Amino acid sequence: MQKLRKALFSRPLVWYLAMAMMLISSVPRNADAGLIPSQMAADGARQADIIKVQAALESKVVAQRLSDLGLNAEEVKTKVATFSNEDLHTLATNVDQLNGGGDALGVIVTLLVIVLLVVVILQVSGHKIILKK
Repeated sequence: MQKLRKALFSRPLVWYLAMAMMLISSVPRNADAGLIPSQMAADGARQADIIKVQAALESKVVAQRLSDLGLNAEEVKTKVATFSNEDLHTLATNVDQLNGGGDALGVIVTLLVIVLLVVVILQVSGHKIILKK
């Protein structure tokens, strides 16, 4: 028991731990956490959602479709400003799913990767690829 106590509380270990604690405590803190009123948090999220929706409404395709329906940009902005926080957040999260021309680039890249994998697998397995006209 005495040997264990000497091993655990040896002088080099104590100095090492003291230096490690001093080094850790000398690192500056980047930020302090604190409580904010819920209204401030809701206002910040609402403002971010409004910016996101307005950016989507400035798209040429969306603006053209809205003008076809008889709405101008000012009417749309006033309507967006009257949305509830929940409706505005739902709209802002769904804006990301809009693709004006589709996601053709993703499909093309996926197909090229699949073709490349098939060619590599065939080459590794010893099969030859012969293209004839």
